Amino acid sequence: MERQRLESSYSPASGIFVDISVMNEDTSSWNRGEDTILWYSLDRSEHRIRIERNLGYLVAFNAGGPISPLNYISPTYCPFKWDFPILDFKVLNDRLAPLFLTEVVFEVEESRTDHAPLLTIKRDTQQRNAGNLLLVNEGWCDLTDLTLSFQILPGDVAFPLDAGPPYPHSINMPLLRDHAEIDVTQAFQEEGVDVDGQNLLSNGAWDEDVFVALGADGAEERLTEAELERRWKECLGPFQAEVGTLAGEISFNTTDGEGRRHALKFYAPVYLANRNRMSMHKPPTYAYDVDFATQNTDYQRRVQISHELQPGEADRFTVKIAVPQSSFHRFRVLLRDITGLVMYSLPIEMKCFVPRSRRERIREAIPLSTE
Repeated sequence: MERQRLESSYSPASGIFVDISVMNEDTSSWNRGEDTILWYSLDRSEHRIRIERNLGYLVAFNAGGPISPLNYISPTYCPFKWDFPILDFKVLNDRLAPLFLTEVVFEVEESRTDHAPLLTIKRDTQQRNAGNLLLVNEGWCDLTDLTLSFQILPGDVAFPLDAGPPYPHSINMPLLRDHAEIDVTQAFQEEGVDVDGQNLLSNGAWDEDVFVALGADGAEERLTEAELERRWKECLGPFQAEVGTLAGEISFNTTDGEGRRHALKFYAPVYLANRNRMSMHKPPTYAYDVDFATQNTDYQRRVQISHELQPGEADRFTVKIAVPQSSFHRFRVLLRDITGLVMYSLPIEMKCFVPRSRRERIREAIPLSTE
């Protein structure tokens, strides 16, 4: 069955059949939602191959939300299960003579950075950022004139039914490059939380069975456990669960020259107390790696390989393409054998996704070229 499929694939030379697809790694151990898994899909015609990135969260973001907080404590150190695209090569030698593959050459017509915006809210998983909304810029352009407009609902509301205007609270941020902690305590105070009293109690300490804290007048107060609990509940006002859900809209401009203002719905819980901080196929015979630039034209990348295919034999190998940023690439793949035979693939168009928050780790791990 596999042989029959290969014999119907693209034939760059007489008696040789080459199939190029894209391989996705196993995601069965990822338990953070399907919308945070990056998949690469392939669309093939007789004239070209197109490789698309598929990320559910990105689709929701581009549709205007709503977005909700994502967990950054993960095996990938970001909220997404992602990787660089892996091209899957299958070659069938149907000639009478052996085929000795020695090199893969990527002839790249164009590479360009994808400057589309992508914003996430970082979940306060360990409850260490009371009073703050944590924003992370995962796109490859800066965000400007960012406005956060919202209402606050008591408790941790998973799916607010009414998150529309009017929004009684608004916070503006002139520039967001990488990440920001937005202080929303003023909004909670306007909703009935005694933030100052809460801070005074948070800075107190136990002296045996008495809690010692400063009062509003600066004088020392000594409270029993019951008195402390009562005072704490008074400070919380309508947010007795020590959490409120911000629900509203985030709007912003970008520095990519697009000129369009973006807006998306969001909801996110914000805590009022820190509880963890005081205050089936034949497997590939070999895997190769190569890097592409993100802003270049008419350049090559060469990968030295060594594969021998006897008459009637098929082989399989993969090439992972590393890129430093989300980007688009248009290229063809050239396969050489030891006799000088050259086999070209169909033209390939490929979109790649890379989270901005991982850029330093990528640069450290992979010596990416910029030629």
